[in-house]
Amino acid sequence: MKILLIDPPFGSIDMGGEKKRFAGVENAIPSLGLAYLAAVAEQDGHEVRIHDGTITPDWSTMAALGREFRPDVVGITAKTPSFTNCIQAAKVLKEASPGVILVAGGSHPTAMTDHALAAETFDFLILGEGEETFCELLHKIGNRETDFATVPGLAFLRDGLPVITAPRAPIADLDLIPFPARHLLPPLTAYSPTAASYRQLPLAHIMTSRGCPSRCNFCDRAIFGERYRARSADNVLTEIDQVVNTHGAREIRFFDDTFTINSNRLTAICQGMKTDFARIPWTCLTKAEAVDLDLLKMMRDSGCWQVLYGLESGDDGVLASLGKKNTVAMNRRAVRWAREAGLRVRADFIVGTPAETPESLQKTLDFAKELDLDFAHFNKFVPFPGTTFYQQLTSQGYNFDFSGASSTLDHDALIYVPPDVPVDWYKKFLERSYKEFYLRPGYMIRRLLSMRSWPEFRGNFKGMFAINSL
Repeated sequence: MKILLIDPPFGSIDMGGEKKRFAGVENAIPSLGLAYLAAVAEQDGHEVRIHDGTITPDWSTMAALGREFRPDVVGITAKTPSFTNCIQAAKVLKEASPGVILVAGGSHPTAMTDHALAAETFDFLILGEGEETFCELLHKIGNRETDFATVPGLAFLRDGLPVITAPRAPIADLDLIPFPARHLLPPLTAYSPTAASYRQLPLAHIMTSRGCPSRCNFCDRAIFGERYRARSADNVLTEIDQVVNTHGAREIRFFDDTFTINSNRLTAICQGMKTDFARIPWTCLTKAEAVDLDLLKMMRDSGCWQVLYGLESGDDGVLASLGKKNTVAMNRRAVRWAREAGLRVRADFIVGTPAETPESLQKTLDFAKELDLDFAHFNKFVPFPGTTFYQQLTSQGYNFDFSGASSTLDHDALIYVPPDVPVDWYKKFLERSYKEFYLRPGYMIRRLLSMRSWPEFRGNFKGMFAINSL
């Protein structure tokens, strides 16, 4: 069968005005989820194409592809902020290719199954991890079978009533999944990673594990669950060889929630990087309680130049309310260790969660400046479906409109404001947090002197321009 996979535009199709200020600054990266689905579908003999709406955000191109390719099945990845665009994409493709079967998967159908079914747009929803469910569904469609209720991890309407099948168990051996079908995506050069987060371009994202054992109240674990599953070091190194030698990657970002959980596996990956990919710089995401000084030094010796820590707050009370296991002291120590290891440090802070006050928000900004981080992100809190905070807040009577949640830098689009923080004060804080951190003369001089490549300089310049325009 012919399978067309769609990543809809994220946010407004109209990239004028406010949104254009942030173009090239925010994170435009390949959809690994769709590329994994494409890989397993190709493995089963289907003809597959991918349309990435983050790179080509217009309906006419999508419609033309539908008319030309005439897919039998369209799969659309659905995130909550872009769910309206998912529905529009489905309508465009239904009109372009009448009779097509529409399938949606991703975080929104998984966390908000009833809402996604109520749209009455999609023939099927895939819930949770998608590869096995998608292949089984395609097999039944191709064989004209109709007993879809036997497929775990599926939801659909039958005679207007919802049918939600048994949950599908997480894939135990991730090495059995083929590598993402990057040959079906736009080239790596088409994407724009977060400004100042790379030294070399093109940059390739690799996910080496799934599931997160942490239980942070702001994080959606609906897709991959809490059970941590990791690919073998050999499997990861083989994919690195592919992205470097086939797709031209000059830098790697390991996209796991916490890349450093398994120290033995990490050691094997670092040894392989040092031996076979010594000229390829890399970065990763991790957290304060999952590193030590020796581990960070080993990473640095194998090409790692920067770590991204999820520090989240400079207030211990707020950290506890988030369900985090780290403390301000642990965060400070992790940053110090990274410095001693010779690594640069980026940090994510999530600001505006329910326990916040003006005082706690100011403590977070002061903490970021005290640490003198290389880069800091002050991400406004959004209580996405599937998170503990969403469940708590909706039970208290909150009703959220996520249509403005597509930009972390658009501070006028507030989804939630903590009850103890005045709205106007919060908006001003979101703007001044970036300006106070990044526009310090000493910081700007250090940034300029530390740059090691033209892509790094260009990324820093884009970021500074966007921050100055807030």
